[in-house]
Amino acid sequence: MKTKLKDGYEVEVNEIALNDWKFVKMLRKIDKGDAGLIVDVAEALLGGEEEVDKLAEHLSVNGYTSSTSMVDALTEIMESVGEAKNS
Repeated sequence: MKTKLKDGYEVEVNEIALNDWKFVKMLRKIDKGDAGLIVDVAEALLGGEEEVDKLAEHLSVNGYTSSTSMVDALTEIMESVGEAKNS
């Protein structure tokens, strides 16, 4: 499934991951404070490290990608996926 960020950047979302129990458990652990799993969630959601790196490059400013901008983008992607599934 493809979705776009507000700035128009398009990403392919790994729909299999969205229904994977391990993915759900990772989200739960993040909610409980294990922020280190955000990278694993990003890789599962986008289909691998290469796709996460492409997103990071897109969000980069002067060669630097803030963790806040990555988390914001991932949140936007998850919300977009949720909206698409509910429509």
